[in-house]
Amino acid sequence: MTNTQSLTIGQTAYPTVRVGDHSFANISVADFLEVPPAPIQRNSERRVSKMKPIFDEAYAANQRASLTEVVLGLISDDFDDIDVETGTVIASYKVGEVFILDGNTRRFYWKLNPERAKQLASLTAKIHFLSSMEDMKFAYYPYNSKESVEKAGEILQGLARRYNWQPKQPMFQNGGYKTALDWASSIDDGDVHQRFNELFEELKLLDSIPKSGHTISQPAMKCLKSQPIMAALLIALKTNKNNLNLYDFVERLCNITEDDCKKAIANDTVNPVEVIAIEWKGWSTMRGNNTTTTWLNGLAGTTKFASREPQLDFLLYWISEYIKNPKCTNNFNKGVKKTYWEDFMKDNAV
Repeated sequence: MTNTQSLTIGQTAYPTVRVGDHSFANISVADFLEVPPAPIQRNSERRVSKMKPIFDEAYAANQRASLTEVVLGLISDDFDDIDVETGTVIASYKVGEVFILDGNTRRFYWKLNPERAKQLASLTAKIHFLSSMEDMKFAYYPYNSKESVEKAGEILQGLARRYNWQPKQPMFQNGGYKTALDWASSIDDGDVHQRFNELFEELKLLDSIPKSGHTISQPAMKCLKSQPIMAALLIALKTNKNNLNLYDFVERLCNITEDDCKKAIANDTVNPVEVIAIEWKGWSTMRGNNTTTTWLNGLAGTTKFASREPQLDFLLYWISEYIKNPKCTNNFNKGVKKTYWEDFMKDNAV
């Protein structure tokens, strides 16, 4: 199959030319615009605004030919994409299917600027022949390395596309949860792909709670948009599957307000949701006249790895307290002691 003499896109068969180990074809822009992105492709739509000035400059300088080299993946043997965790088939690929490996941002640019697309006579497509998901990864990532701004967040966008996950929250859409994923994963030496696979179901749950109102990526209190909080919630969702009290906790944390916290402080009685919100706001210093430090000594919200354990101890302890009894409360001045939550993760084998 790697010696194929043609590349078929839609109803058009394009002849190919072999140069060394590679095949090339000249294809129409119109046909290229209809080719889907690789299943592991990042959200190129979001990069158009960033890249538009560069593309515009190429046209203005009469260098538009620099934009006409693209890379396509041609399925040369049928294969399945199999989830390594569950063994289930994510998708199946058939001989002859074609995907964009490089050029997807330009594809969206040309769709948004059709007059620019009409200025191009054709595109030169380099062809990679794919017979497995490993082939697809090896073909795709060299074009989207760190030098091409392919960062962890963009890899997470590609993984969401691969698993046909369409998140509703912007943070999940943008792949902006890498630290939370690292902190929540039990795979100490795993890469972003392995950690995504491990926590995929929990990510989908966290994205879906609550059904309306504020979310964990856009909470009523902005300080609660926090990678440590998200990590703790992913762990809690993993270890407390289908727990309605936990779902309620997430919803209340998303929607708690500064006024709610002020009232709780004034009443000297705080529930677990209020404890977390007050600490992340930095208001736990208000618990006594001579108090100058927060419960976590200023660590709340930091993403340095050294702060991982104390923050997750604190968060998971108060989440577990709420799960056990949503009506539980503590004395603001005296009832939230470090000895309660210290070493919580280790002692509870989270």
